[in-house]
Amino acid sequence: MQNNNRIVGLFGGTGFLGSNLIRLLTAPPLEYRIKVATRNPYRTGYHLKSQGNAGEVELLKTNVKNPEDVRRVLRNCDFAINLCGILFETKTSKFHQIHSEFPYLLSNLCNEIGIKKLVHVSALGVREKHTSVYMQSKLQGEKNIQEIFKSSVILRPSICFGHSDKFFNKFASLVQFSPVLPLVGAKTEFEPIYVGDVGKAVVKALELNNLEPKIFELGGPEIFTFSQLMEILLAEIKKKRILIPINFSLAKFLAYFLQLMPNPLLTPDQVNILRYPNIVSGNYGVLKDLGISGKNIHSILPKYIYRFRTGGQFR
Repeated sequence: MQNNNRIVGLFGGTGFLGSNLIRLLTAPPLEYRIKVATRNPYRTGYHLKSQGNAGEVELLKTNVKNPEDVRRVLRNCDFAINLCGILFETKTSKFHQIHSEFPYLLSNLCNEIGIKKLVHVSALGVREKHTSVYMQSKLQGEKNIQEIFKSSVILRPSICFGHSDKFFNKFASLVQFSPVLPLVGAKTEFEPIYVGDVGKAVVKALELNNLEPKIFELGGPEIFTFSQLMEILLAEIKKKRILIPINFSLAKFLAYFLQLMPNPLLTPDQVNILRYPNIVSGNYGVLKDLGISGKNIHSILPKYIYRFRTGGQFR
């Protein structure tokens, strides 16, 4: 990285949001240089090299629990972006390690190295005294950053949708072999946001001139219940399925068994998350405050979910 382009240290860049964000950061006129921290560069991140011009995307094998690894990624960087997050715990990855301890380490190292801006992607619905351990760890991570690194921007997106998302694609896959769709929190409200709009928000956050931490809650232009989202999905893939609401007590009982799967369909902690609405509170900045008009589901979903129709795009 020998040119004068601004350099971004990107953590958690191999996921759904990360790959979309890298396209935006490396495209003209921005043309940032990206140092992507990943546990296994050639297994999970090699496809990211094609998101920019030759030499614009560098993959660095990184253990985010190791300060020296993190320091190596941040060295010579102008900005840092943290997308690290997990949806369920494993033997080696716990919520407090990824969502709380890593932001603490990262913000301290950003101060040490002289990073100009830290953009941290959290989750919509974070609040005090939340019953979910996931949300508690997210809130503590935000607090750690706010206390340590003042020139930070925290973004709280709702459920992200777009090509390769883990929401609509997941349920569309279930529809292929199940005549029913059990819904935990069928009446819980969501404000889904297009992944490209979240990427634009990250770019805008890098450009903010703030001397104190700022928080933005990112929701899309429309609010839907979980049940309504499934109805929209079924209409798009032209299939009929029975939607069965599951009460939280039964869901929690089932989740104790489902969490034992290698890639759990549901955990007890996720049941706790579904008890709360996932919409902007009105207490913080929103997408339009960043100059972004969010895209709605109906303009994006048909472009990628058609593959789950019988006959694909020709139906």
